[in-house]
Amino acid sequence: NGLWIGEVPPELTGLSWTEKMLVARVKHNMCIVKVHMSSMSKMKANVVSHSLPMPKIYSVLPPSKEDMDEVMAFMYLGPNAPTEKEYRRTLLLVGHHKVMAALEWLKLNHVNYADLEISKDNLLQYSEHEPPVVVNYTNTYGSNQDPEATAVNNIEEEDGMDEGDCPFIVHGLTGSTLEHLGKVRPYEITARAIEYFKTGGKVLGIGQ
Repeated sequence: NGLWIGEVPPELTGLSWTEKMLVARVKHNMCIVKVHMSSMSKMKANVVSHSLPMPKIYSVLPPSKEDMDEVMAFMYLGPNAPTEKEYRRTLLLVGHHKVMAALEWLKLNHVNYADLEISKDNLLQYSEHEPPVVVNYTNTYGSNQDPEATAVNNIEEEDGMDEGDCPFIVHGLTGSTLEHLGKVRPYEITARAIEYFKTGGKVLGIGQ
């Protein structure tokens, strides 16, 4: 169908969600990540993404942590505050070696990265043991299921996985969903999304 672009090089495979954000030269979206751990230790993650008023084009990568705070927010819900063990299941940690290898490959092989400046100082700002942005933790108990998203014949009491990488579902906010907000700054949309999740707001995921 003409969509095949060839083999993906090893340097670009296996990147986490956050690592992909760190090597992207253009940022079109902001995202709010919600990770929900049930009282039975099952974990799932949802990401709500909405477009930026103006795409950001970086001349230096990875971006600084300050820049990352402008395009990403992280919520964690569960009976206990998260530790490195939980963080490693969320696909949000940053591997310095992986990010540097990906950027060096892109600079040598991708025409749009030829003039890129790679900043080791920026990369060292990111911990390899915790998410790159502030973690908004909310203490919750019980099931992590969303009633509106649960099938009537579902017999599971909890969603997600109790070990290994947790399911990672991305949702988008576009069109009329954002039009009614008017001229609202991106961080205000992020704040509203976080408050919406904290008060039990629901999302609809449509798979293909």
